[in-house]
Amino acid sequence: MELYGRKIAVVGGATGGAATALLAARAGARVTLFEKVPAFGAVGAGIGLQANGLAVLRGLGLEATLRHQGCVLGAPRIVDVSGRTLLEATLPEGGYVLMIRRSELQEVLRQALEATPGIEIRLGTEVRRASPDGTVELPGGESRFDLVVGADGVHSRVREGGDFGARVTCTGISYMRGLSSYEGAWNEEVWTAAGIFGTFPVRGGTYWYCSMGTRPLREAVARRDAAALRRIWNEALPRTEPILAEVDSFSRVLVNEVIRVDCARFAAGRLVLVGDAAHAMAPNLGQGANSALVDAAALVDELQRAATLEEGLAAYDRRRRLAVRWVQNASASSGRLAEQTNAAVRWMRDRLLMPLVARAAARQVSRTMQEPPELLERIAARA
Repeated sequence: MELYGRKIAVVGGATGGAATALLAARAGARVTLFEKVPAFGAVGAGIGLQANGLAVLRGLGLEATLRHQGCVLGAPRIVDVSGRTLLEATLPEGGYVLMIRRSELQEVLRQALEATPGIEIRLGTEVRRASPDGTVELPGGESRFDLVVGADGVHSRVREGGDFGARVTCTGISYMRGLSSYEGAWNEEVWTAAGIFGTFPVRGGTYWYCSMGTRPLREAVARRDAAALRRIWNEALPRTEPILAEVDSFSRVLVNEVIRVDCARFAAGRLVLVGDAAHAMAPNLGQGANSALVDAAALVDELQRAATLEEGLAAYDRRRRLAVRWVQNASASSGRLAEQTNAAVRWMRDRLLMPLVARAAARQVSRTMQEPPELLERIAARA
């Protein structure tokens, strides 16, 4: 299907939405990007770009700039409190992980969006509703598009407007994330009696995250008691002390509940979903934003290959839904394993189960990536 001249609305300007807008515009579409915040920013602290997401960004010509701003890492590890390796991630041949501040990633995407002809950026514009016929309801009236892409996250307005068969599940698991000026990141995630704690280097400091695996931690968060938070983690894992030393209030951290989104279909009429709007998942495999980048490449690829819009959207749904469902399930399973705080259960997990998990994970790396990185790079480069 020829995208030249097609009117496409992209709702949401974060990673998946920005990539979709760039790819569609480079393929000739007239793209309007709606973002409800008045200025581009980043909700989050750090992000690990993996081989599949990096391939899309490489095809867009953004990888070199991102490498300059981020930290190139090898395979991260999961360890116990003694430092014993429980699992070391398997990367595709020649692959690496790029850790970067989300604000820096968003800034690189913003510059690319503003430099790309065919993209109109409308900041501070909230889409109130989107209809399957391509109508978008805005504060000042309505506009009609050939296609509306919902990249607007877990609480997607675009998803609300179509029959996607969506199921939104609140897991009850919460994670805390932050940035520290401490420059001694471990490049690993530790499974402790209090939950998980991970640290990875970013330019000028450390990106860290932790779970709220015990009642005292959850109570400390509910009270917004930063001193109690630091004390509990310092007792569970003493090497967190220099990382959390700067956390003197909850204004310096983000706390988010893990919410899962499952859709029976990713397209409904002239509406289509990418990223968290379609398949929000647990963060344990680090595939949330990376999967959104794969969505963007696959969507534009299938639209260009199809004879009609309907055929292209159906092909995108077939290509992405089951592939990303596997990653959602694997992420959830990893999270359940990580959150075990009972001492006996942890001993059995670490000594008996994790060696089996490690062997299985090595065999499933291609399923985690979902698409061959070299294919994603070619798709993004030719758009």
